Parts: sequence; structure tokens; C-alpha cells
Amino acid sequence: MHRFFLQYVAILFVVAMAFSGCTSKLSAPKQPDLNAVVKPASLPTVPPEPAYDPTAFAPLHPRALSSRVTVLMFHDVVTERGKGGVYFDSTVDEFKEILDFFEEQGAHYLSLKELHEHLVTGKEVPERSVVLTFDDNYQGFYDNAWPILKSKSIPSGMFVHTDFVGNKSGSHPKMSWDQLKELDKSGLVEIGGHTCSHPGDLKSLPIDVQERELTESKSLLEEQLGHPVPFLAYPVGSADSKTIELTKSLGYTMAFTMKNGPAEESPGVLEIQRTIQTKYRDAFEQSLDRAKNVPAAVVTTDINNAPITLTSGEFDGISLVFVSGGVPVSVRDPDGGRKSVGTYVEKHSGMAGMNGTFFVNAALRGTDNAMIGPFKSQNEGVFFVDRDARRLEKLIGRPLIAWNETQISVAPFSSEALNSEDGVRELLPEFTDCFLAGAWIVHNGQARSRSEISTAAAGDFNDPRKRAFFGWKSDGTLVYGATQNVITTSAMARGAAAAGLQEAFLMDSGFSTSIVFNGKILATGHSSESLPSREVPHALVIKGELGQPIDVESKKAFDDAKSSTEIASETRGEEVVKTKKRRRSRRR
Repeated sequence: MHRFFLQYVAILFVVAMAFSGCTSKLSAPKQPDLNAVVKPASLPTVPPEPAYDPTAFAPLHPRALSSRVTVLMFHDVVTERGKGGVYFDSTVDEFKEILDFFEEQGAHYLSLKELHEHLVTGKEVPERSVVLTFDDNYQGFYDNAWPILKSKSIPSGMFVHTDFVGNKSGSHPKMSWDQLKELDKSGLVEIGGHTCSHPGDLKSLPIDVQERELTESKSLLEEQLGHPVPFLAYPVGSADSKTIELTKSLGYTMAFTMKNGPAEESPGVLEIQRTIQTKYRDAFEQSLDRAKNVPAAVVTTDINNAPITLTSGEFDGISLVFVSGGVPVSVRDPDGGRKSVGTYVEKHSGMAGMNGTFFVNAALRGTDNAMIGPFKSQNEGVFFVDRDARRLEKLIGRPLIAWNETQISVAPFSSEALNSEDGVRELLPEFTDCFLAGAWIVHNGQARSRSEISTAAAGDFNDPRKRAFFGWKSDGTLVYGATQNVITTSAMARGAAAAGLQEAFLMDSGFSTSIVFNGKILATGHSSESLPSREVPHALVIKGELGQPIDVESKKAFDDAKSSTEIASETRGEEVVKTKKRRRSRRR
């Protein structure tokens, strides 16, 4: 008992010493070591991003738009093209020729999972990436293509219609389950679904039949292989919106069609484009061209909120006037109509401003404020989705610009990746404004040529007229500019690059062109400088510290300019008079 009591007292003594900062051996207070390195307090740990899961559905990610991947579709690989052969099969020699071409081109092969991870997370992939896919489970793949792919360690995808597994009849026998399992375990071949019976037009079948085709084949593949099978190729590429929604609900996370084009420019992750192998050269060159000409680039830069200044002069022989600095606030007429840029600037207490982007009703007498492409104006604070399916197809690749007070980002438009507020947040998490510009005209400080710009622009983008642009310099200073003369967009691009822009984009032009600085209008879309541009539904109002014109020429341009609000009121008066005259003439 006494022994336990002494142990108890000893424990209490040690605990008391620990809480008092003492040790078991008393000593004089320790002097601080002036030469000791002080370690900073540890910062709170940031939770890691969720690990990539190929079975979890996610839409196309905006940052995947920085690449263009070629996906090829093969069928059977035969020793020679005999009687009854079809064009979509490859002979062994043709298959080797395709692989030799990609080797000469320095291509990099991706697996299906690597492609999917790139598309839904934005993970970077090497330039000149290619994906090889094979449909219909042909024995010719195992006998003729697989030995070549295995020797070169080239990954591929095989899409299997389960009703035909092990069918050895006819001139195109199919692989067995044992062979499929062998391929699956190799790590080089990923097995995907291709329905049960390979219907000739899946989308035309009753929805319950479609569900059975997609569900039973997926379940059987997963049962035989022992793991999830999240990828699919629609037979003959047949799928409509109902088929796609069904595919998603059944647990597929990536699906392929037969529409040509780079993977990143697909309508969605369940509609990935791929090209038949006979067009391998065209498909690969198209991806290279689109990567260069769209361009395939996602750019984010810090905004330099410099004093707002005015510049007027010639750059590479192009007469430009532009405002630099500040931070823009995008505004749209809340009354559903249109206003002059000067009115927007005055109403929103800006120092300067310019006309905004393109709108649906381009008629000079138009009065509505419907915009082209998704957008969010700061004065409304609501994200608007463009729901016109036919128009969205034409907008693929045009630059979508998003920003907040400190950063600005741009990416080529994708209807799945960037036609939603959540999608744009993936590009710039705390964006306050966004809109779709007309074309990307300067990239990495270089003016883009007419052919490059035309890759993702309206057909009339280069028609001569007064033109406007928005962009930034390499130090993050934003620039809002216009031409003083009627010229082409490609000519304006040369001038903007010569003026020092790192990135620049085409804004609405022609009669909409308008630059306002410190209460005066410096650029107008009219041939007469005494007339302001037409009223527009969308504008950029520039806020910040007002500076001065940077040189004598710019100061003279400012001194000679007229008040934007006075001109606007004069023009409205003139328009009223003209309208009354037209009405009287019609009555006669």
C-alpha cells in the first residue's frame, strides 16, 4: 500500500513539473539563442483535391481546352483485304503504316482513362496526343493488332458487343471471354461497352430497349472482368439527347460517337468525337491546326490596376486609340434595351468605357438586349446560359473571357465546359463578369493571321469596318481600343500587337465601335467623328484612378474630342427628327 502511495505522489510531481514548464532537474532560466533559426508556425493544411475517379461522372473541364487530342476508330485488322472486305477494316500493312506515321510525327498515345482524366479534370497531356479505339471485339485485333501494340507498349480501347463474344462464325470471328480477360489484365487494353446486340440505330429504339442494351452489356462485362466498365461507344455513333441522358444515369462516364473532330471540341463528355482510321492523316493534322489556330490555350493573368490613361497614334501603320489601366465592370441595360457607352459610363460612375461584345439582333434599329453566348454582367449579377443549340455549334472555340478585381482568364469556348456558371468557375473560381468575344486576334504578343482567326470566328469577321478590341499587356494592364479608320480585323490585330498587347480579342464593331475617356468620345463607329456610335445593350465601364493622355498626340485627340453625353443627346434628337420625316414620307 505504502509503495503504491509513493508511486502516486511521484506521478503527480512529474505532471506538475510538466505543466509548470519545469524539468525534473532545476536549473537557471535558459537564455535565448540569438543565432537560432526561428521556424514559422505551420499553416493550416489545404485539403487535397479529390482523387480522380473514372467511375464518377464529371463534365468537360475548361482547362482541358488547352489541348487537342485525336481519337481514331478502328474495326477489324486483317492479314489481307479479301473478297467481301470493307473499307473500315485495316490490313496489317495499313495498320503498321498508321503507327509508322504517328511515330514519325512524334505522337504520344493515351489510354482511355488518361483521356478521360484529361477531359474532366483539365490535367495536361503531351502535345500530339492520340487515342486508338477498336470496335466490335474482332479476333483480328487479338491475332494481328495486339502483338504489334504489345511490342510497342501502345495503349488502346476495345468496345465489345456482348451478344457476340466467342462467336467464331463467318469471315470476322470475335474474341472469347478468356482472350478479353487476358487483354484486360495486360494493362494496355481497356474494355468498354458497345451494347449487347449492336443495334443499327440505337437512338430510334424505345427507351426501355435502349436501357436493356446498355445495362445488360455493362453488367456482363463487369461480371466477367471483375471491375467497373465506365466507358462506352455508341454503335454506329447513334445517340440523341435521350440516349445520352440514359447513358449518364446508367453509370457511364465517357462515351464516343463517330462525329469527326478533336476530343476537346466534342459537345460533351458523353459525345466524344473520333475519326475513322482511313482519315488518320486528316484527323491528326486537324488537331494540330485547331491547337494552333483556335488557339488551344487557357490563359490566366493578374490584373495590373494601373492609372487609366489614353493613347492615340499609329502602330505598324494602323491608327488606334485606346484606354489602358483600371478594372472593367461589364454592364447590360437592365431595362431590356440599349444605351450609349457614354451613358453607361456616367450612370455607373466610370472613368472610361467601351462598347461590349456581340448581341443577337444586329439591326441598326434593334432595341432588345439579347446577347450571343453565355455572359454575366456585374450590374445584373446573374449568369445567362445561351440555349440556342444551332448557334452554340458555331461558337465553339471563340474566346470566353472571365474576370474579377484581381485576375482575368480566357479559354476557347466549349458548350459543355463553359455554358454554365459552374463551368466558368472551374476556369476562374471567383469571377464576377464574363462574356464571349468575337475572335482571338493576338496571342502571346503575336498578331494572328486571317486564316488563324477564321478558325473560330464569324464568316464576316474580316469585313472592313471600324473595329474594336479588348485585351491586356504582358504586365497585366488591361487595354480597351478601337481603330480610327475602316480596316480589317487582321489589320487591327497587327496594330494591337505593335501597341504591346499580349492577348487581344475582337469586340462588337462597325456602328457599335465606341471608346469613351473622361467624359469624351474618342472613337466612333460612324464615318463622321461628330456622331457617336449606336446605342448598345452591353458595355465595359472602366473604374480606377484617372491618369492623363500619355503624349502630345493623345492629349490633342482628347482636347479635340466632344462630350460623349452631349453628342448622345444631340444624336437622339437627330434620330427623332429623321424618324418623323420618314413617317411623314410614308404617309404621302
